[in-house]
Amino acid sequence: MRVACVDLPALSLQLLWRRQPSWRALPTVVVDEDRPQGKVLVASEAARAQRVLPGQRYASALALAPGLRAAVVPPEELAAAQDEIARRLHALSPEVTRDELGAGTFWLGGAGMAGLYPSATAWGQAVVAVLTTLGLGGVVVVGFSRFATCAVARARGHGLAVERAATVVHVFARDLDERTTAREVPLDRLDVDPALRDALARLGVSTLGQLVRLPGGGVLERFGAAAHRLYRLAAGEGWDPLAPEPPPEAPDERVELDEPELDAERLGFAIKAALDRLLVRLADQRRALVALYLELDLRVYGRSSSGSHERRVDCIKPAAPTLDSRALLGLVRLRLEHQPPEAGVVAVRVWADDVAATGEQLALFAARPRRDLRAADTALARLRAELGDDAVVRAVIRPGHLPEARFGWERLDAVIAPRPRVDRPRLLVRRVLARPLLLPPQPPSVRDDGWVLSGLAHGAVTRIVGPYVLSGGWWSGELHREYHFAETRRGDCLWLYYDRARRRWFQHGAVE
Repeated sequence: MRVACVDLPALSLQLLWRRQPSWRALPTVVVDEDRPQGKVLVASEAARAQRVLPGQRYASALALAPGLRAAVVPPEELAAAQDEIARRLHALSPEVTRDELGAGTFWLGGAGMAGLYPSATAWGQAVVAVLTTLGLGGVVVVGFSRFATCAVARARGHGLAVERAATVVHVFARDLDERTTAREVPLDRLDVDPALRDALARLGVSTLGQLVRLPGGGVLERFGAAAHRLYRLAAGEGWDPLAPEPPPEAPDERVELDEPELDAERLGFAIKAALDRLLVRLADQRRALVALYLELDLRVYGRSSSGSHERRVDCIKPAAPTLDSRALLGLVRLRLEHQPPEAGVVAVRVWADDVAATGEQLALFAARPRRDLRAADTALARLRAELGDDAVVRAVIRPGHLPEARFGWERLDAVIAPRPRVDRPRLLVRRVLARPLLLPPQPPSVRDDGWVLSGLAHGAVTRIVGPYVLSGGWWSGELHREYHFAETRRGDCLWLYYDRARRRWFQHGAVE
């Protein structure tokens, strides 16, 4: 069985170049933090030529290369890129395995691929085409062993000019050729523990072939189990099978109907809800629909007392990849009107074939938000007509000394679309009660141990933080409050204060 290893050297650096194409010709590094004390994780060949190496501080690297370009590649961006690569590779093989240690290494199982590709070279070229569309470069080695193909790919990828986003393909015709080439791979090209590598180097062992010539029992006794496993894999004695991950499931949506339906117009309304949800999921993944699959669950009577179920699947293809719900729904209605279902429809399922969406498609999708502000204004107008103008209000911030005086309510004439700022962290919100709730008196000893504030469901207080003193009001009536945050056993965070004048505790709100 054939195995293809896909190795993408410096994947994080390639992602940075894909984000900033003009940096490919400049010395570039990936850092863990965008500050002078950040550490260099990956350096390009142009940066290495100016003595910038991984492990250096960003400030030191910038002193060596004044024209250095640096940026952070977040872990979530790297994980999303790995998911995208694996998803694209699943189109070439149902068996795709990721390397747990190397971020840019994948294996493809070749079982059953002979009927789809005329040769192993054609299969490797198909992998190259996928990497080219992604704007990535690397090494593709088609052979017979997971370990050997990875070793050869790491050796061939060393010093590869990833700046050009080019991909090298190497295909082994025989298992013997693969083993012979793999034994020439230096140990420093593999994920070998540095201490083990240095210990073997002192014995004159620097390649896999030299390691295999050592006695296996002596390697186990002197260097341990990890070295012996490497020895067995290099000698072809160890079992290193693929561990393929399941292919990504195509997003689908389903609608159940209360009664069997034959009318095309009513079926269109039922399909619209599922189609809208499907397009939202695709847009969130930055994908566009190229083919819509419509599965109708039909209930056929006459064969049994309760009827039997049959399924009809239609494939509807728009003229171009799209996220336009109205255009797709028009095509669905045409199909249902000219090819109506033969029996009542009791369930509908829709899914899609998709491709990467363009910025224009996503912008058009975003231009038609799911929230209809005009319909919301109409609903609010009906509320005001029925309950009065003050029935619809919104909270506004006002200057005030006390917490309850720092906000107020004003009439809401029209609904405004929310504009959340993505660059701001999520903040906790204090829900202030309309009137502070008087708490039952408790001795000081109980307050610090087992104080029950709001019933047994919340549990006793486990931690209390404060006080935060608020005093003043001498111009009308002096007050002195000591605010605290109390955490209960259930996990609630209550906002309390102790009124010195009344000598009582009050709950003023809660934190969410």
